[in-house]
Amino acid sequence: IFGIDLGTTYSCIAYVNEYGVAEVVNNQDSSPVTPSVVAFEDGGAVSVGNAAKETLNSDPDNVCSTIKRQMGKRDYMFNAFGKDYSPEAISALILQKLAKDASEVLGEEVKDVVITCPAYFGLDERDATQKAGEIAGLNVLGILNEPTAAAISYGMQVENPQTIMVYDLGGGTFDVTIIKVESGKIQVVATGGDHMMGGKDWDDAIREYTINTYCAQTGESSDSVYDDSEAMGDLELRAETAKKQLTQKEKAIIKLNGEKIEISRELFDEKTRDQLESTITKTRETMANAAKKGVTAYDKILLVGGSTRMPQVMERLKQEFPNTPIEFCDPDHSVAKGAAIYGINMAAFNQSEGEEIKNNPIFKFGATQPEPLHIINVISQSIAVRLYCQDDQLHIVNQIYKDTEIPCQYELNAGTQVANQTSVNIEIFENASNDEYVEEELCKPLVDGELGPLPENLPAGAPIDVIFKIDENGLLSIDAEHKPSGATKHLEVNLQNALTQKELEEEKKKVSGLRIQ
Repeated sequence: IFGIDLGTTYSCIAYVNEYGVAEVVNNQDSSPVTPSVVAFEDGGAVSVGNAAKETLNSDPDNVCSTIKRQMGKRDYMFNAFGKDYSPEAISALILQKLAKDASEVLGEEVKDVVITCPAYFGLDERDATQKAGEIAGLNVLGILNEPTAAAISYGMQVENPQTIMVYDLGGGTFDVTIIKVESGKIQVVATGGDHMMGGKDWDDAIREYTINTYCAQTGESSDSVYDDSEAMGDLELRAETAKKQLTQKEKAIIKLNGEKIEISRELFDEKTRDQLESTITKTRETMANAAKKGVTAYDKILLVGGSTRMPQVMERLKQEFPNTPIEFCDPDHSVAKGAAIYGINMAAFNQSEGEEIKNNPIFKFGATQPEPLHIINVISQSIAVRLYCQDDQLHIVNQIYKDTEIPCQYELNAGTQVANQTSVNIEIFENASNDEYVEEELCKPLVDGELGPLPENLPAGAPIDVIFKIDENGLLSIDAEHKPSGATKHLEVNLQNALTQKELEEEKKKVSGLRIQ
């Protein structure tokens, strides 16, 4: 069973070896991480990883990167040589590359996997991640939150109970999660983040500064630079390299069309201060939510994600938390390792009964049996219902708030609006707000269903109950009922942006028709 960190800019695959130790599997380039980049060629060939990334400066129009930011969106397709590919299909190619390389290194098939995603991903994004695995031909055992995976990896070394904050700044996404860790138990308290904030935004700041400086030096218009796709592709690579250099050096040199442009670490920090402050704001918001649940003190802050290596991150966090130890938690690999540990735990123990499965082939080499791992997670989005309220107006009202522990069950006791109603319309939404009343533009529709027919001659206020159930994977189940008459209705959660079964099969055909170089 393999753990896969499907990252925005880099991805990683790990497994638990015969000695019971989580270990990353290097790719064909002998690197533990693979760029999450796909390059298409005419004729049906694709390259994934370093080879694809290097194509950015020669054929950028047919190179797709940072696809993770598009997961769960139906209005995005990447077109290459006349064919459209969904975010799920692009992600599937990255997953196939990881699985193929690991299979060749280990000499065994990669089939059963746990894939990670940002903690604040909603139902659409999680479904898209699951379907990407299916398109890749993998058996996806679970979708695990990235900070939880990092905490699992860290928690294997913990002897005493701790409350930790996982500050996860990756290439394209930011997560902050507050977790209680003790031997055999991981309890998520609160989580937050921004799926449009990551190291790529720091790269873009360097790129923008470089273009502005170049234009000032040469008199060339910025439009001519932005319109040159090959120059922009090359600059994307150089900006990332410069960012990495500024992690260890005070200055970096970037070339654009032969011109040398210098950027200092001080200037870089100044140009990216707003991005960094945005992560601090999200951190404070998450801490406030944790405080509502009684958690106000932290034993440690763990830094996860390659972008946490930027010196400005450590400096700013020390300024914000002067009395809390801050340390790196294997930034590039801990998420994949934690997912692998979680996966092997699923195999070794029946999750519903907690009973050890005897003679598990995973342990045929005499590996140490893992302890049963108990994970208490939370939902990252609030669940709301459209209701008539005391002002006789329709409002969208939160019923289950984000950061509620799962699995959970909640019953809404409502009623009919007028006498002689023959049915009730039930609309349910997902949103990121912790407020009681939520504006519709902040919500994503999940359910639009009808309970009926109801008995005749019902008075206004006849009882209608809506039962919400959320399982340990964050999947939502909803039933409505009028108990006096026995009328019931199971309401299907309709993920507006999810691939239909027909679309899923079409994406599988597209991907199976491609050859990964």
